[in-house]
Amino acid sequence: MIEYFDLVFDLRRRGPQKGSAVPFWSMSRTTAWRMVKRVMRNAEIEGPQATPKGLRHGFGVAMVTSDNPLPLHILADLMGHSSTATTEIYTRVLAGEKQKMVLQAWKV
Repeated sequence: MIEYFDLVFDLRRRGPQKGSAVPFWSMSRTTAWRMVKRVMRNAEIEGPQATPKGLRHGFGVAMVTSDNPLPLHILADLMGHSSTATTEIYTRVLAGEKQKMVLQAWKV
């Protein structure tokens, strides 16, 4: 997982070194949570999706519902899932949306 952080944040160049007690970011987990909540509130996103967990779930759904979806094993790795079975939850959301669309088309 650290490879992805390095890709985005260039950690190897900036530090910290392996085994270092220096944190990656200068803010606490609580501060980051509050920042995400504030951004969601400013974007007028409400409900369970207006949380860091909701944001993560939205990312998973977006990655499997896009025009060029990520393979499950890659998405599982990005999301830190130890098994693709956990990641398959996001494909079930897609299946539910398909079912809803079919029922609407047939006006059932």
